[in-house]
Amino acid sequence: MMRQLICKNSSVRCIIAIMCVMSYVGLLQVKWIDQAMTPILPRDEAPTQFGNVEAKYVRTENTASTNKNSNLGNEAPPQGTKSTSNDSKNNLKAKIDEAEDEPSLTTDVKGTDKDAVYHTGSFENCTDSTATSAITLDDSGTSGKVVISCHEIGFRANLNSFQSELSIIVGVLSSAGGSGPARRKSIRSTWASGRTGVFFLVAGPWSEEIAEEYNKYDDLLWIDEEEVYDGERSVLTFKTYAFIAIAQAALAKYGHEYTHLFKTDDDSYLDLNALHHEFNASEDAPRKFKCSRDEERKCNHDFVGQCHMSNYRVHREEGYKWPLSKKSYAEDWFPLYCQGAGFALSKKFAECAAVQQHISNVRFMPFEDVAVGMLAERCGIIPEWPTTAKVNMHRYHSAEAKLRIRSNDKRSNDLVAPPACMKNKIVQHRIINDNDMKEYHKAVLDPGYCDVKKNEYNTIINEKREKGETWFD
Repeated sequence: MMRQLICKNSSVRCIIAIMCVMSYVGLLQVKWIDQAMTPILPRDEAPTQFGNVEAKYVRTENTASTNKNSNLGNEAPPQGTKSTSNDSKNNLKAKIDEAEDEPSLTTDVKGTDKDAVYHTGSFENCTDSTATSAITLDDSGTSGKVVISCHEIGFRANLNSFQSELSIIVGVLSSAGGSGPARRKSIRSTWASGRTGVFFLVAGPWSEEIAEEYNKYDDLLWIDEEEVYDGERSVLTFKTYAFIAIAQAALAKYGHEYTHLFKTDDDSYLDLNALHHEFNASEDAPRKFKCSRDEERKCNHDFVGQCHMSNYRVHREEGYKWPLSKKSYAEDWFPLYCQGAGFALSKKFAECAAVQQHISNVRFMPFEDVAVGMLAERCGIIPEWPTTAKVNMHRYHSAEAKLRIRSNDKRSNDLVAPPACMKNKIVQHRIINDNDMKEYHKAVLDPGYCDVKKNEYNTIINEKREKGETWFD
């Protein structure tokens, strides 16, 4: 019919009109297929001001943010996504391998559809608890038992010392042996020097060495668990949950008020003054960073750190540093959580987690950062980013260096660490050794020292370039 109408008066007009219509339809098809075949660059885990976030070209589970009707590949929509009304588009020529639906050593998969429900394991409970109380204390207030994921654990800690001039109680994950004692010594002489309310979370046998350190410094929280860091048998969640529960018990017993708990690692430098400023800056004070992608959301500081604002799919592949089996965690998605190098919990969050016995009842999760994210989801708390400074997860910036970390590759001879500098930082993770910790401490005490270290770094890089050496930073 269209061709008859167009061609009624002139064969020339007919030819021109037909060519125009075919060209327009062809452009639409090219545009449609191009959208389907183009890899999606997901939004960073943090605003661009945060920096040091590895850019990942990842196919998300649902591409609604780019094309509401696209569901590439022939597989059914995976758990955590919505079925689309246009399933016929599954047969597009832009077929993407199923492997790209799964995380890998170089990619993560995250869900970006705000309307989808990503099923996590947060509300799954453990089932074999015989304890009648979440936490019990002896009369001295220095020992007791705490129930974590249906598992009762003995502990020792001086609850009366759980107080801080900054109203922030800090728990530092540290191993009882190995490099742990040296790292604790380094922290005590740098960022924790002269501070109260900083505790080291240790496990293992109650040895003479641990007993001596416990009595000398009064800053150990010891739990009676094997000191294991072997993936799904990790003790880190036991330590972190115990820290939250015991801090809350100390508040109930002695009335030592706090505004926040802060969990970090013994290879992190923590600027406590910067952290205190984050929680006490006035509402009208200028903010360097956003706490959320939602411009209208009010920052409440209930769960703060370098946080994932989208649900991430679980890594299960061999070769990854932190794989997780279906047996330990059957669900395909993690809850929103903050990465373990440093995050803060408000008293409101801690009270919910401990008093409402979520710590006692939640199913065990070996990764402590995800485990706290599970508590947050149970308590209805959404993580957020700090707004005055950042938690810097990465020490190195290159893709090669980050890949080595993800694959537990410990080669370091060709790595050049960026200069020690704490400008706009609350935490710097992956401190290399005691000297490195001291360099960062100097940079806090004297901000001009940062420029000195930058000049040294540039000199090293220039020398390697002149020699034609391979290096990564």
